[in-house]
Amino acid sequence: MSKRGRRELESALVERALVRIHRRPKHSYRVDGFVVGVGSKWVLVARTMDGGYFDGHVTFRLRDVTSVTRDRSFESRFAATQPEWPPSPPGVVDLTSTKRMLRTLAPTGPLIGIEKENERSAVWIGQVVDVRRGWVALHEVRPDARWRKKPLWYRVRAVTSASVGTHYLRGLAQIAGTRE
Repeated sequence: MSKRGRRELESALVERALVRIHRRPKHSYRVDGFVVGVGSKWVLVARTMDGGYFDGHVTFRLRDVTSVTRDRSFESRFAATQPEWPPSPPGVVDLTSTKRMLRTLAPTGPLIGIEKENERSAVWIGQVVDVRRGWVALHEVRPDARWRKKPLWYRVRAVTSASVGTHYLRGLAQIAGTRE
């Protein structure tokens, strides 16, 4: 991430500008939304979907950002008419390290989605139950809304993105209920 890219993110934060953020690796999805936090290691965005509707929050590594462009469509004006306006973080989220980000982002929603885009193009969804010694324990929910019996452990350094509060995560949480 260049100094210019960081300045663009910080400017978008101050100006509440809708941006399109491209990231590496190449197959990473583009993030559209309003920057609500820029830390030393991570960026936090109030994500939008087609039409300018809000769709939860996503955080990703600052070093993976390849470009930031301002959106010139009607979507930013529409977003300003939504109940979620003005965009804000889901809570206090520490963007200075992956461990701190996971510890502080996870409690802001019933489920968190964790991506390890450099290893596989998939999302692991569940509740963070522990973060220690370079590992995160995630008690996962399957796509059929059933909880796994035991948490699975993932390397913290492999995490490239995490999300909370998306329509998908909220729907899955409602059907899955609380884990036993």
